[in-house]
This record gives sequence, structure tokens and C-alpha cells, in this order.
Amino acid sequence: MSTLKDDIIRICNVLYDKEFIFATDGNVSVKSGERIIITPRGLRKEIMSVEDLVVVDRNGNVLEGTHEPSSEIFMHLWVYEVRDDINAVIHAHPPYSTAFSFVMPREYTPQLAETRDLVGKIAFVPYREPGSKELAQEVKEKIKDSMALILHKHGVLVGGVDLWDALSRLERLEFEMQVRMLRRVFQ
Repeated sequence: MSTLKDDIIRICNVLYDKEFIFATDGNVSVKSGERIIITPRGLRKEIMSVEDLVVVDRNGNVLEGTHEPSSEIFMHLWVYEVRDDINAVIHAHPPYSTAFSFVMPREYTPQLAETRDLVGKIAFVPYREPGSKELAQEVKEKIKDSMALILHKHGVLVGGVDLWDALSRLERLEFEMQVRMLRRVFQ
């Protein structure tokens, strides 16, 4: 489990370095059997250590750790509940994808072949209060048919077979949105 915890810390550093998360934003989790390792509530991700991570059971009960789990824990738990093929979840606020969340239609088919191949269909989640069970319920429904969700006015959530796969999907999604924005400049 310590390797998974180390990977979460590395992923959080990458997210921060790429400016996909800011301040205490975002959350990352990984499934390890019947346990979920998740980032804590209210801590800056770029200065976290493995000791700050929280281990919970499938119901969100804390098994290890001194912090509270992320306030958006139910988004993570319910993704794992409906998708056996997802072992890692990243929720972040990358700027281009977040900006697109304000104008995105109900579903988006990627324009770049690489994004279509890696990410597939991108689903839209209507606005619900961050951290609410209503948001988690919307995510639970939309994740059934998509590995990447754009959350209206709230960033993105991606799943992956592991943390690095989830990160690759997130990077590819953000690159697609960046190219989409730049394309408008050159038209």
C-alpha cells in the first residue's frame, strides 16, 4: 500500500506543477482491495506527505489517518461502486477544461484522435454543490458510460485502471480543451 501512497503524492505534485489544482483544490484516490486511499480535506496537495493520506473502507469509514477524508469522498466511493474497471480517480480543476465546463453541451466527442483513443466520450455533469451527495449521485450516473467527466463550473473527474492511467486521461483531456481554445484564435 505504501507504493500506492507514494504514487498519490507524486500525482498530486504533477497536478500542482501543471496547474491542474490550486491551493487546497482537487482530490485523488486509489482503490486497494476493499480499501480506498484518498487525499485529505483542506490540505495543499503539493506539500502533503504519505502520512497525510487517509484510508477508508467502501462506506467511507476512516481506517487509517489523522485527517478527515476529502469532502468529495462520495464521488470517489460511488465511482468505485459502479465501475470495477476503475482503480483510481482524479478530480482536478485544469483551467481549459474548467472554462469549457461553462459552455459544454451535454456530451462531447473529442476532436483529436489521441483523445478519442485514450479518453473516449466525455460526459457532462450538471452543476451541483461541490462535496454534496447530489453531485456524487450525478457523477455515479455519468461515470457508467464514460471515463472522463466535465463537471459544470467545477472542473473534471477522470477514472483510470491505475493512477498513471487516470493522469494520462486528464492530461489528454486538458490538451484537447487547450487546442480547442487555440483553434478559435486562429479561425
